[in-house]
Amino acid sequence: MDKVFKLIPISEDSPCLMLHPNQSELLDETMIKTTIHFGLQKIEVTCKQLATIKENEIGLSNTVIENLKLPLEVDYDVSIQNGEIIIGPFIGVLMTNSRAKLKKKVNKLKQISKQYRLVRGVVVAFSWEGIDQNNSKIIGYIYNPSSKKWEEGTFPFPAVIIERTTLSTKRKKYFKKLYGSRFIHSLSINKWKMYQRLRSNQHLIPHLPKTFLYKKPNDILKYLKTFRTIYVKPLSGLQGIGIEKFIAEPDHYCVKYRSNQKNKIIHFSSENELLDYVKSKFKSKKFIIQQQIDLEIEKNHSIDFRIALIKNQSGKWEDVGIVGKKGVKGSIVSNLENGGKVIRAQTLLLTSFNLSEDEALSIRQKMYKIAIKAAEEIDKYENIYKSGVDIAIDRHHHIWLIELNNRNPSKNIFLYLGDYDTVSKLQNAIIFYAKYLAGFPKETENMGSN
Repeated sequence: MDKVFKLIPISEDSPCLMLHPNQSELLDETMIKTTIHFGLQKIEVTCKQLATIKENEIGLSNTVIENLKLPLEVDYDVSIQNGEIIIGPFIGVLMTNSRAKLKKKVNKLKQISKQYRLVRGVVVAFSWEGIDQNNSKIIGYIYNPSSKKWEEGTFPFPAVIIERTTLSTKRKKYFKKLYGSRFIHSLSINKWKMYQRLRSNQHLIPHLPKTFLYKKPNDILKYLKTFRTIYVKPLSGLQGIGIEKFIAEPDHYCVKYRSNQKNKIIHFSSENELLDYVKSKFKSKKFIIQQQIDLEIEKNHSIDFRIALIKNQSGKWEDVGIVGKKGVKGSIVSNLENGGKVIRAQTLLLTSFNLSEDEALSIRQKMYKIAIKAAEEIDKYENIYKSGVDIAIDRHHHIWLIELNNRNPSKNIFLYLGDYDTVSKLQNAIIFYAKYLAGFPKETENMGSN
C-alpha cells in the first residue's frame, strides 16, 4: 500500500480505530477487532466506521494515541499483516552512547532529513543513555517534516534500529537479542573469514584466488615456491594500503609495493635476506597470502571492477552499478587512493579486453551473478544491506572474486564518472531496507537496476 495517512484523535473512552467507509482496503467490513502496532508497542482496538473523517485520515481514540505515544504531526504509511495494522514505518537511529552528545549531533542529520520524504512515518534519533529498558521506552528526537526540525520526546521502541555509533559487545548483544535482523549495524569481516565463508559455497570456489593465513615468515617462502608470485594483504586493510607483491625471479626474490604515491621495489639476493625482511615487516601476523591473478591486461596496468550491491525495499539484493579501475603504471593495486583511475566498465570491456558488445554483456551478467551469490553467502552469517564487490577478469576471461567491502563501500568512485543515479541509490539504500524491515515491503522494484 502506498498511501499517506494522517492520524486524528477521536473522543472515545475505549481503544478504538475509526475509518471512513471507503477505506475497505485497510480492514474487512466484518472485522470487529484488530491489533495496531507502532514500533515494538501494540494495542488491541475495536474497529468502527465514521463517515465524517476523510479517506486519508485514520481516527484513533486518545487512549490509543497515548498508549502508543503516536506523534500526530507526521505522515504515515499503513501496512496490513495477518489482519493486523502496522502504523509507520518507525525507524530508530542510534547515534551515540551519551544523551549530551546526541543533542549536538542531531541537527547534523542532514542526510536523513533529506531522506524523510522517502520514509514518512517516524524517524527517531536516540542514544544508549536514552533507553529505558524496564518500560521499553526511549527518549530521543523525531524529525518533524512541518517544522523541519528535530524535536525531543518519549517514544516506544522503534520497529528497526540503524546503528550509527560504536557499541560495546554487551550492548550489541542486547539489540541483537531484541531485534534480530532488524538491528542494522556496521559489519567488518576480515579477509580470512571472508574467504572461508565464501569458500563454503561450491559455486564460488572456482572464482576465489587460493588464499592462506600467514602464520610464520617461512610461509612466504613456501607459497612463493608454489606460485612464483604472491600477494600479502593485511587482514583488515582498506584502499589497497599495506598490500605487497612478492616475486620469485630465476636468480633472486623481490617485493613490490606502493608508498607515498610511488612504486617501490626491493631485491633480495638470498632466502635469508627475504626472511629477514618478512620478519621485520609482518610482526603482527595479521595477514593473508594470496596467489597472483594475472590482471595485467594492459602492459604495466592492473585492471579490475567494483560492483555496487544494495538490498532494496523488497529485501532483495540488487546490482545498482559497476565501474572499472585501472592502476597507475607499474602499481600492484588499482585503488584510486594509490593513483588508479576510474573508467566506465563498458569502455574497459570493449577496449582493454577486446570484447564485442554481446560478449561484454555476457561477461557483465556473469559478474553480476557471482557478486550477488557472494553477498548472499556473507548474508547468511550477518545481516548486511550493501556491499562493494571487487571483481576481476584475467586474460582468459575467467572471472575472479577479489573481496567484498560491507562496512563502508565508497560511493565516491561513482562520483568520478558523474553516475549520480548509483550514488543516490547507495545513499538511500539503508532507509529503503530499514523500511522493509519495519514491515513496509515494496512488492515491485522501487530502484531500477543498471
